[in-house]
Amino acid sequence: MNNNLNEPQPLACDLTAIPASDREEHITTAPHLFQTAQEVRELPDGYTFRFLNEPGKFMAIAKYIENERLCCPFFNFSLDIQANQGALWLGLTGGQGAKELLKIGLLENLENRDDLKTLIQTGGDAHLDELVAQVSLPQLGGVLNKTSSE
Repeated sequence: MNNNLNEPQPLACDLTAIPASDREEHITTAPHLFQTAQEVRELPDGYTFRFLNEPGKFMAIAKYIENERLCCPFFNFSLDIQANQGALWLGLTGGQGAKELLKIGLLENLENRDDLKTLIQTGGDAHLDELVAQVSLPQLGGVLNKTSSE
C-alpha cells in the first residue's frame, strides 16, 4: 500500500485490489447503478450523479464506494443525501486525469478489449477479462449523456 499521499497514483482500475469474493458482483452491479442515475453534473474535476432516494439505493451506492475506492484509489468520493427523502448525489472527482478516465469509462464506447484492459486491470484473470468486456462495453456507454454543467 502506498502510504505517501503526495505521490501520484496510476490512473487505471486494478480489480485485483477488491476482495476476490466481491469482484464479480462489483463488475456486474456498477454499470447497473450508473444507468439508474437521473442526472449527471459535470464538475471541474469530475462528475456528480443524482439518484432517486429509493429503498436499497443508499446501500447500493455505499457498496459501490466500498469496492471502487480499493480498485481506483485516485478517486475522491462524496455522497450527499438531501433532506426529506430527497435525491442521493454521488460525487466522483480526482486529480489530473481522473475526470478524463471517468469520461472514457462512462461516455465513450471503447473500440476494443485492448483499450479496456489498459483502463481496467484484472491481473490476467481470463474470466474477469471476459466479464469486464461483456458488462462494461455495452452497458456503460452513454451514461454521461445525462450531463449538465453545474
